[in-house]
Amino acid sequence: MGCLGILLLLCLTFLLQETPPSAQAEELYFPRSSSGLRRQKRDWVIPPIICWENERGPFPKKLVAIKSSKEKEDTVYYSITGQGADIPPVGTFTIERETGWLMVTRPLDRETIPRYQLFCHAVLANGQTAEDPMEVIINISDQNDNRPIFTQSVFRGSVEEGAKPGMSVMTVTATDADDAVDSYNGVVTYSILSQEPEPDRRMFTINNGTGLISVVVSGLDREKAPKYTLIVQAADMMGQGLSTTATAVIQVASPSEGHHTSLSVHALNVLTGLPATGLAVHLSRLPAPNQAWMELMTSATSTDGRMDRSQLASLPLESGTYKLRFATGEYWQQQGLTSFYPYVEVVFTLTGAEEKVHIPLLLSPYSYVTYRGN
Repeated sequence: MGCLGILLLLCLTFLLQETPPSAQAEELYFPRSSSGLRRQKRDWVIPPIICWENERGPFPKKLVAIKSSKEKEDTVYYSITGQGADIPPVGTFTIERETGWLMVTRPLDRETIPRYQLFCHAVLANGQTAEDPMEVIINISDQNDNRPIFTQSVFRGSVEEGAKPGMSVMTVTATDADDAVDSYNGVVTYSILSQEPEPDRRMFTINNGTGLISVVVSGLDREKAPKYTLIVQAADMMGQGLSTTATAVIQVASPSEGHHTSLSVHALNVLTGLPATGLAVHLSRLPAPNQAWMELMTSATSTDGRMDRSQLASLPLESGTYKLRFATGEYWQQQGLTSFYPYVEVVFTLTGAEEKVHIPLLLSPYSYVTYRGN
């Protein structure tokens, strides 16, 4: 064998020796505690435990055999404690005392309990402890057994006639109890199924990931269609799974009917008595109760401590609930100071009766004051 062949053989031998046990077989090794740096001896062998929810059985169903190396020396008896064993739901998991077979006794529901933590115990026939209690985690693997649910049966919004394409109208929201982290079972995709009345073209579109409905084409005319009714769908599994529907009602308002409020924001550094320059500010609106905040704009205060006036002027605000989030922690860090507040949020409501609303913020590293100004 040539030098190259010998080198490849040595590399292969090294890799096989250093491959972790979990990669060589479906087993998880629990080492015996040791104070030295030598390679620890493995005593218990527990394969990874994953249970599917809604299994048919028959029950009890064997999951894995828990074994101790002390079985070579003496009789070992096994028991388990923890949630699902001696803690509610009691009896969901059992273990055969003499064989160590861990078993599940009933169908499981991931949406109720997604993860169980058990502790396995082993004692010798004379009553002495054979092993330290070992933690065993049982993860419940998800099945797509829940359909999305809209947070409201009817969503209502409004938009001015003549609104340009891209104008946001409203957000619809649905939830799904299934897993949305390791699978698409709980990932909701939105779509518009129908529009009434439906002229020559679809007037609205929806973001399939966020549920934000916006104007897609120009031509909204209140005289021709004062109201649109959309049937929206929420479906899991990338839009191919279980689905549900809701209604979105959009009123088309004439500019004379739509009352808007102008907003101004001013921040003052009370340590220096000067405007707070470069303070990042986010303005968001709450479309409806129990829905996510929708960001409208991001700005940084100018040298006079104010949010961008041109941006605010182009953003007429309707009645509703709004939030200003000031990044005060970052601002004070830029000043070489630490702050007790990493950020400050000011939540306020516009009723539609105000023409102008001014919100000042007086801040120091350890306090802030805000109020409705003139």
